[in-house]
Amino acid sequence: MVDMSDVLICDANHGGLVLLDEYYKHTSNNLFFYDTYNKLSEDERRVIEYKYGVEFLDESDVDEHFVVIAPVHMPCDFKCDYTHHEFTKYLLDKIRVEFDLDFKIIQVSGVKGKTTTTHMISEVLRNSNVLLLNSNHLSYNTPHGRRVLVDNLSITPSSIITAINMAISEGIIGDVDYCVFEVSLGVIPDEFCGVLTNVVEDYPIAGGTSSASRAKSNVFKSINVVCDYETRLEYYEEFDCVCVSVDNPCSDVYATSIDYGLRSTLVEFNYMGENCKLSAFCLSDFDVENLLLAVCVGRICGLGMDDILSNLEDMKTLSGRNSCRSVCGKLLVEDINPGHNTTSIRKSVENIGRYNLGVVCIIGGDYGITCEEIDEDMLEAYLETLDDNLILTGALGLNLKNRLAGRDVLYFEDLVCAVKYAVNNYDAGIIHVIYRSEYHRNIKLDELF
Repeated sequence: MVDMSDVLICDANHGGLVLLDEYYKHTSNNLFFYDTYNKLSEDERRVIEYKYGVEFLDESDVDEHFVVIAPVHMPCDFKCDYTHHEFTKYLLDKIRVEFDLDFKIIQVSGVKGKTTTTHMISEVLRNSNVLLLNSNHLSYNTPHGRRVLVDNLSITPSSIITAINMAISEGIIGDVDYCVFEVSLGVIPDEFCGVLTNVVEDYPIAGGTSSASRAKSNVFKSINVVCDYETRLEYYEEFDCVCVSVDNPCSDVYATSIDYGLRSTLVEFNYMGENCKLSAFCLSDFDVENLLLAVCVGRICGLGMDDILSNLEDMKTLSGRNSCRSVCGKLLVEDINPGHNTTSIRKSVENIGRYNLGVVCIIGGDYGITCEEIDEDMLEAYLETLDDNLILTGALGLNLKNRLAGRDVLYFEDLVCAVKYAVNNYDAGIIHVIYRSEYHRNIKLDELF
């Protein structure tokens, strides 16, 4: 880090206050804060000012002499000296020295599949002690079981600091072998392993001055890197890494045969010239690729292939992420994901359609879940191609119904009501929920049971 005297930390929405709290422990510099989206009330500002001796600034108050720490996606007219990802790394290294910590960090970024991939990696490493942070929860996983430390942490880079500090306070940090973290818009640099699942639909960030693909390129600053083959080919050809593909034999790791099943899928794959196969719960090609990414991480961690395959075959499913259960003789498939875009929705529909059991698609969800809002023009055009077994729900579903005004499409404000209607009024064998949300948000499908 450069010599700093006046330090400005930005964005209370995306972890800036976590970074302020941690940095305050290590510095005597003058501290300033820019509340990018005016999230904080006047009372909250006064408490923060008193606690940290910080001064709040407006954008017009910022000049070149400040050292600015801001999220990689923040739109502003002033320079950013360090991103939240870089500053998190700086603070984490201070914590490492203070507590003499020795663990390996595995980070997963990308547009689609981050939560599922972190879950699969933790399953691969189930014989070790793993601190796991994804959009579902922060948990401590050991060979003896899992303990959830907290639900619903964000996946901003600053949550890594929160996770480590919580593990310290719980007295478990000294036993942690691996930290597996889901991180938005790239990773903190120079750590043991970075995984880039894909860039499905690139999108602009930072007021249109950058893009998601550019932000996620910092994955390649990791010591070991695993990346989707097609994503590397399109955006990152200049970087070396281990590449994974569902079907491209030019990749380092690729599937040679996939026999999909609703309960178990048989995947035969080539791992750098070694032919392997396993049976695991995988409903879609997204799931298969996530599985192969997890295999690669296991090998990077030094595990034998037999152990990796055995752990994945015994893997528990992740609720809401292409998980399925029986409801009144029908199969309810839940694909609930805050990062859904048109491409992922289309592929999700195509993947479930392969089972030829008849499908009712329930599509909808929330706004304001991620920094990337969905392209409704593109989604509207795609929905026009679907058959009549379509139900819309939630705030997103209402807008889509209005856009499809010339078509008689059912709409329910509440997801549970939509699912109940589909179960009771269609002969289809599969009720397929594609919902744009965190799983814990307003998702009460257990009320059906």
